Amino acid sequence: MLNTASGSAHPQHGSSDASGDSLRPAEMPPALFVPVPGGVRATELTRGPWANQVMHGGAICGLLGWAVETELRRLGSTSQICSRLTVEILSGMPMAQYAVTARAVKPGRRTSVIEAELRAVEAPSSATEPLTGGRLVARASSQWLAPTVPLTAADAHETSSDGAVLPPIPLERADPGAHSEIEYPRPGFNADGVDIRFVDGSTEEPGRGLTWIRLDHELMAGETTTPFGRIATLCDLGAAVGWDYSPSGGAYINTDVTLQLLREPVGEWILFDSATDPAPHGLACCRSEIADQQGLLGWVLQSQVEAPPEMGFPGGMNVAVAAREAAASAG
Repeated sequence: MLNTASGSAHPQHGSSDASGDSLRPAEMPPALFVPVPGGVRATELTRGPWANQVMHGGAICGLLGWAVETELRRLGSTSQICSRLTVEILSGMPMAQYAVTARAVKPGRRTSVIEAELRAVEAPSSATEPLTGGRLVARASSQWLAPTVPLTAADAHETSSDGAVLPPIPLERADPGAHSEIEYPRPGFNADGVDIRFVDGSTEEPGRGLTWIRLDHELMAGETTTPFGRIATLCDLGAAVGWDYSPSGGAYINTDVTLQLLREPVGEWILFDSATDPAPHGLACCRSEIADQQGLLGWVLQSQVEAPPEMGFPGGMNVAVAAREAAASAG
């Protein structure tokens, strides 16, 4: 079982944060997750747009990423970089308490494979009673590789060799909960847990999107979020940036997330260039190329299937759905 105790710290925001803080409720939880004996408790910052009490996939990916990285560090591996993190979300996960476990499938000096699991459990009868047992609700596998060329401090600040010209981070912070037709309960992950700056498109428009995003709170209360912890928490957002309609006109929901990294992220901001490739039989894949302010960072793939009709659309899509229905009626 993972030990959640650590020192405390607060995120330091850059100058591009000019207009964001006034958009959020004054009172916020200390982090996305809070340690409890034997596990963690999800706060309201993990709330997703699909249902009022169900966690966002980003929070789930972040928690599993935290678990595998914590296990790797426990083994004494500090130089390896995560080349791949795959998360499988096996069911909807309410904002509740979870037992978190991780194990090394292959510990090694050059390569390591770490797995982690989340299990839903009933709240203990007392604050000192640990969480035990429970139903498996999400799991992750990860591969970590040691660079073949030694890294120096200067390497982390060199621009990547891809030569891409990255768009600047917009000064205006998006406010997903401001529109009257958008149903984002507050606090929530999309509206309050992350800081979204649209370059092209938005989470209210279907099709390809280009968006800078950063994690706006600590992942685990009492801990400084690592660069890998930040990207693990953000990686699920590609499906929101590049969403599209399913063949039936409904929504897609992703069942997994695979994050592929070339190196460790530098800085807080991640650029998502995301689009959904649909298939006529109701399946799809959302593909994201991701970068930080130094250049190309890696990719995210998300398997998608048509969401059941009773699930409807996540909050931000309601604006696009209403616009499409109005256009159809007018035609």
